[in-house]
Amino acid sequence: MSIFSLITIREGSKGLKNKCLQKICGRYVFEYTVDYSLGLSKNIEGLFTVVSSDSRTVEDYCLKYGINFIKRPPELAVDYAKIEDVIYDAHKKVDREFDYISLLYGNIPVRYPEEFLKAYNFLLNNSDYDCVLSMQNVEKYNPAWMHKLRGDCLPLKENKGYRRQDLKQFMIHDGHTVLFRSKKFLEFKGRSLKDDVMHGVFGEKIKPMLNDKLIVDIDTERDLLLAEAVVEFRKNKSKN
Repeated sequence: MSIFSLITIREGSKGLKNKCLQKICGRYVFEYTVDYSLGLSKNIEGLFTVVSSDSRTVEDYCLKYGINFIKRPPELAVDYAKIEDVIYDAHKKVDREFDYISLLYGNIPVRYPEEFLKAYNFLLNNSDYDCVLSMQNVEKYNPAWMHKLRGDCLPLKENKGYRRQDLKQFMIHDGHTVLFRSKKFLEFKGRSLKDDVMHGVFGEKIKPMLNDKLIVDIDTERDLLLAEAVVEFRKNKSKN
């Protein structure tokens, strides 16, 4: 089985500027995702790592370390570009057939190989599924306890006396694992369904794979500080 492991890195960003190019423990944020993908390729035969970016810094890094690099065109490096178009562009330029595509965001430095292996093995053993998305329970951030955003006065909301254990449970995609069948993705490219259904571009039947890992999707300065703390913690733990 072959896997197209695509790492997406974009300059700029509306939240934390150049979030993928920030430093954590002396290394670029995106380096952690590159290491993760290359590490997976040592244990999974046929996993091919490619970086798609508009950044010269990232391009120079990939050239220095012999990592496959695709220059992302300007029209796909804007904040309103669709991720499926970025994937399709990279897939077309690589010009190879793959069984699966793994989408890796360059702004998530804390990674867990076992989560990818769970997703990969699931798709291998369940041919009726098109995709696996990693998910987490929202827990205390349950919609039942949320208010519409206002700064002047707290909006009134009916108090139904919800206890945490009585609430309906919700989950959210954490950005860590997006693994899907290449054939299904290419079939869906251009269909209207991808715009009508959340995650629809990845397939019709998607497995939500729950985990409780510490995963930090960096979009703000606070996220960066949290990610650095987690990286430091794991680093120190591995020494002991």
